[in-house]
Order: sequence, then C-alpha cells, then structure tokens
Amino acid sequence: MVREKLTVSWEDVNSPDVDARLREQEAKSREEAFTSPALSMNAHQLKTQQRTSIWYNTVFAMAFFGCMGGLLAWGAGELIQLKPMVRTQYLAQLADAQEKWEAVEAVQRRFEAGIIDRIRAQAEVNLLQQSAESDGNPYFTILADKSMSPDQKRQRIEKQHANYDTKAFIAKVLAYGLIGMLIALSLSVAEPLIDHNRHGAMVNGAVGAMLGLFGGVVVSLFVDRLHAALGGSENAELNTVKQSVANAIKYGVIGSFLLIAPGVLMRNGRKLMVGLAGGFAGGLIGGLLFAPVAKMTGNAMLSRAIATLAIGLIAGAATGLIENVAKAGWLKVIQGFIAGKQFILYRATTYIGSSPECHVYLFKDPAIGRRHAAVHVVPGGFDLEDLPLGGATFVNGKPVSRVRLRTGDQIQVGSTAFTFQEKVKAA
Repeated sequence: MVREKLTVSWEDVNSPDVDARLREQEAKSREEAFTSPALSMNAHQLKTQQRTSIWYNTVFAMAFFGCMGGLLAWGAGELIQLKPMVRTQYLAQLADAQEKWEAVEAVQRRFEAGIIDRIRAQAEVNLLQQSAESDGNPYFTILADKSMSPDQKRQRIEKQHANYDTKAFIAKVLAYGLIGMLIALSLSVAEPLIDHNRHGAMVNGAVGAMLGLFGGVVVSLFVDRLHAALGGSENAELNTVKQSVANAIKYGVIGSFLLIAPGVLMRNGRKLMVGLAGGFAGGLIGGLLFAPVAKMTGNAMLSRAIATLAIGLIAGAATGLIENVAKAGWLKVIQGFIAGKQFILYRATTYIGSSPECHVYLFKDPAIGRRHAAVHVVPGGFDLEDLPLGGATFVNGKPVSRVRLRTGDQIQVGSTAFTFQEKVKAA
C-alpha cells in the first residue's frame, strides 16, 4: 500500500490555528514539567519527605549565633584588656600613695629623733618604695619628688587624674563599640547563613556590624551617667536592688542597638521594633545577672563573661520568640533543599528566586529563575505573582499569574514547595 504524501503549504505553516495549537502544547508541557511532587503525596509521604533541622528553628538559631557573638565580644574585650581604671580606683591609688608617703615621712622623723639608725631607716624606706613601684602607682613618685613644691605636686596629680580620665573614656568607647559590633554582626548573619546565602550574610553582616559599632559608641557617651543617675555604682561586686536595676537598664539600652540591622535594611517598622525589643530584653537580663554573679563568685571577669553571653543569647532567643508572635504571614518550605525553613513576610514585596539578592533564596535548581515569583503585602492580605523568569509558579497545582493567597495554599516553584499561612485576624 502506497501512502499518500502529506503536503503542507506555506499558508498552513503560518496559520493562526497552528500557532494556537503549538502554544497549547507548550503550555501543557510546561505545566507537566513543573507540577509539584508534593501536591500528589499523601500526608504520611509528605512528612517523610520533609527534612527537618534544628537550625531552621528561629529561636534556637538566633540564640546560638547570639551566644557566639557574646563569647567573641567578651573574649576580644579581655584579650585587649579593655578594663579602664575608673575614678574610684585611681582615687584609691592616690590614697594608697599618700599612706605610703606618710609612712616614709614617719620613718624619717624617727631617724631624726634618734629612735632608729640610718641603716634601718633606709631599709624601711626601700621596702615602702618597692611596694609602691610593684603596684605601678605613679602618685607615689610624684609625692616622693623633693624637687617639686606642694602646688606643683597638686598640679601633677590633677594632670594624672585627667590622663586616667582620657584613657578611661577611650577604652570605654572602644569596649562598648566592640561589644555592640561583634554581637550585632553575629546576630545579623544568622538567618542568611542558615539560608546558604553568602551575599545576604555579607550585606547583613556589614550593616549589622556598622550599626552595632555606632550604637555602642553612642551609648558609651551617656550610659554611665544614666547608670549613676539610676543609683548604680562603679563597684561591680556591689549587689543592691538599685545596682541591679541600673545595670539592667544600662545593658538594655546597649542591647537595643544589636538587632536593628535587618529592620533598617528592610525599611520595615515591624522588623525594626522586633529587633529593638529582642535586643533590649537580652541586655536587660544580662545586666541583671552582672552584680549577683560578681558577688557570688568574687570574680569580675566571670561576671563580665556571663553578662555578655547572656546579652547575646537572650537577645537572639527573644527576637525569635517575638518574631513568631508578631508575624502576620509566612511561607514554610515543605519540600526542597531547605525543607522546614520558615520565611516571615515582613516586606512590602518578598522576592523568591535563585538570585542571592532574593529574600527567599532557592539555589541548585535550574528550573528557578533569578526572580521567579513575588509575594506582595496588599490591603487585606497577600498576593502571589509569577514573574517572567524561570518556569511556572503553581498554587494548589494550578499555574498562576497573580492570585490572592489563602491559609493552607501550597505554592510550587521549581522543585521547592511551600505552604502559606496567615495569622487569623480578630473579628
């Protein structure tokens, strides 16, 4: 049997019907290629497919990174010995020098009265001088200088006071700035590092470190006056109610600057307030621990360590808890490389894609475009929009261009599936 040849004319090739059919087949193939495996699974299969990790628990992750930041801040402070001599210490040093010098003068009077001989007098004076020198007391040297008049000695002592004050101020600014920078840096990079987003970690880390440093420096200019006004003392081992309250508020103010970087980057008031509240809570509790630990252990270094660690750890954990309470809408990954991760929808527009600049960064998936989809905060809820790059975006198994999201909707982009959740608004 001879088959009849099929003849296709140029007019047939350019026919609108052919174009329509080709578009229909392309759309069908596209839909089949990107249909979510998660949508065809039952509850048990879906549960076994999901990878869970404690790192995707926001409270744990933020607490861990905050603890690491606190440890780094304390270690750096101890390493470079940012423990300035405060006024009470150098006044005590002056009193000690005066006491030793009066003892020297008493030895001289006893020698002049013939009570002791020259050898014994010289031995006692040498012992007093060696004691002052071993303490590194500069005031004794001033008092012992016979070439200066009493007025000159007073001027030299005042100059030494001013020198200590300047060193103490510089050390205080550096200490607060360093603590703020390291804890803020650690907390700012937590989320992007967990999301495997190195670009986001660098941006967040740079802004967080800068704001933490700036906040620490600004706070250092007034926080000690605030501490004194609240009844606090420079004696770390003094454990009173006033001291505890003053320390708590002092470190609470410092902590307020630790977690504001994400809110500043997002230009989002809610995220900013979450960071402020979490940081203040961490500083407040860390400050409350400072005086009691110093009194119980008699070790100021240990009290600084525990207080600094508590600030970072509690600030991170509190931020995670407050975020969970304050969130209005969120996406949870139910299938994909980061299954179990939750993304809170703070921004006016949250971009989903393979670009590190996207807020929901999905990597190692060739089917996902650089900006694949976007979730928009709109009056009364959230809209999902499919963007022209990459494959289709599906909601409940159907390709969409733009759609209003409802609680429980399943979203599919490439091989990653999400569920959308929205906090129920009070009637």
